[in-house]
Amino acid sequence: MNTRYLPLVLPLFSLLWLTGSVAIAGHFYPDYSHIAQFISELGATGSPYGFYLNYLGFIPTELFMLGFVVVSYSALPRTKLNIIGLIFITVYVVSLCAAAFFPCDFECRPDKPTLSHIVHMAITLPGYICGILAVVCISSGSHSWSKSNLLKVVGYTASVLAVIAFFNLNPSSEIVGLIQRLFELTLYSWFIFMGYCLSKKAQMN
Repeated sequence: MNTRYLPLVLPLFSLLWLTGSVAIAGHFYPDYSHIAQFISELGATGSPYGFYLNYLGFIPTELFMLGFVVVSYSALPRTKLNIIGLIFITVYVVSLCAAAFFPCDFECRPDKPTLSHIVHMAITLPGYICGILAVVCISSGSHSWSKSNLLKVVGYTASVLAVIAFFNLNPSSEIVGLIQRLFELTLYSWFIFMGYCLSKKAQMN
C-alpha cells in the first residue's frame, strides 16, 4: 500500500475494527441493546467475552489511531495548533486504550463502584473532551495546508455535534447507547476526513 494513503486508511480501519468488535460482542451478550447501553458494558467485569473485547477489540482499535497520529505528525506542518491538536488526539486514544485495562463494573452503573470502575470513568470522560478539543485545534489551522476552508467548517460542525452528544451521555437515558455511538461516529468521521485531506495533499506534492 502506498504510504500516502495511511492517514485515510488508519482511522478508517480503526472505525471498522471497533464497529465489528462491538457488533460481534453485542451479538453474544444476552438482550444487549446498542440503543440503550454503553459500549463499555460489553467489556465490563462479568460481561460475556468482555476480556476478549477489551484486548482484541478496544486495544487494536486505538493502536490504529496511534498510527494515525504518527503519520499525521509526519504530514502536518509543525504549527502550534497542529501539535496541540495531535497531543489531544493522543490523550483521547491513550485514555480509551487504558480504559480497556480498567473495565467498568457490570452494566457500568454500580451503586458502589470498584476502583477499576472509578479509574475507567476518570480517564474516559477527559479523553472524550480531548477528542473534541483535537478537532477544534487542527480544524482552526487547517487552511494553511489544506488550501480550503472545508476541513475547518466540517471540524467546527463535528465539534458542536460532539459537545451536544457529550452533555447528553446520561446513564439513565433510554438512548444513551445511541448517543455515545453518535459521539464516536462524529469524531471518527472528522478523523477520516482529515486523513483524506492529508492523503490528497500528499498526492499533490
